[in-house]
Amino acid sequence: MDNEGPGSAHRGGLPAVDRLLDELIELRVPADASQIPLVRMLVQAVVVRADYGLDAIADAKMAVDEACAQLVELADLGATMTCRFRVAPEGIHLTVETRSSHSRPPSDRSFGWHVLTTLARSVRARCDPIPGESLNTLSIDLDLGAG
Repeated sequence: MDNEGPGSAHRGGLPAVDRLLDELIELRVPADASQIPLVRMLVQAVVVRADYGLDAIADAKMAVDEACAQLVELADLGATMTCRFRVAPEGIHLTVETRSSHSRPPSDRSFGWHVLTTLARSVRARCDPIPGESLNTLSIDLDLGAG
């Protein structure tokens, strides 16, 4: 039986956790609050595979929940929310983005922003104009420390 859990060797000789490094995982869902539990389940799977502890798993789930909720609130009707996870030796980087007619990123003065800065090692929000359109891409980047 082939055990491919974190720290176990696979046929190439590298531990399974090393195979995760620089792996990009992307999920696209409608920018709707009903989709946030799906994103939360994915972040849980990503941090478990990266061998994070129980507290770090709970923090990651709360952080992604809050980031998604902030962007869903600002997303245009029918927009897609894209979540990208990259596992690296220094931790997990997460980007959540959606399209919006809003010309400002989520407020860094809200209670939700305070939650994000408490749960993540670093947080950044962006609003980038989409060339040739009257829409913007709103993004929140989170760096979750190593588990």
